[in-house]
Amino acid sequence: MKTAIATATLMFAAAPLVAQSADGPCGKREYFVDQLVDTYQEQPVAGGLQSENSLVEIWASKETGSFTILVTGADGVTCVALTGEDFHEAPAFVGVRGTAS
Repeated sequence: MKTAIATATLMFAAAPLVAQSADGPCGKREYFVDQLVDTYQEQPVAGGLQSENSLVEIWASKETGSFTILVTGADGVTCVALTGEDFHEAPAFVGVRGTAS
């Protein structure tokens, strides 16, 4: 329930500044970063390149347990891919085993 409210709040608050896409509300990265820090007390906890044209970031709050996944394209446009609650850290990353397909 909290997730739906947080997502709706972020979407409606951003409405004048963002466009809707299949991935969620999109707009200037600075706007979303300000909202995540100021409103949700989230900080970046992980991220990486999804492709040479797409940066994925996971933001989370230890205080509230909320988390947000942002995707930023090479054009500089950031989209909120999803939000959630009850964030928890995984054990240390040990790498992927096996052969790439």
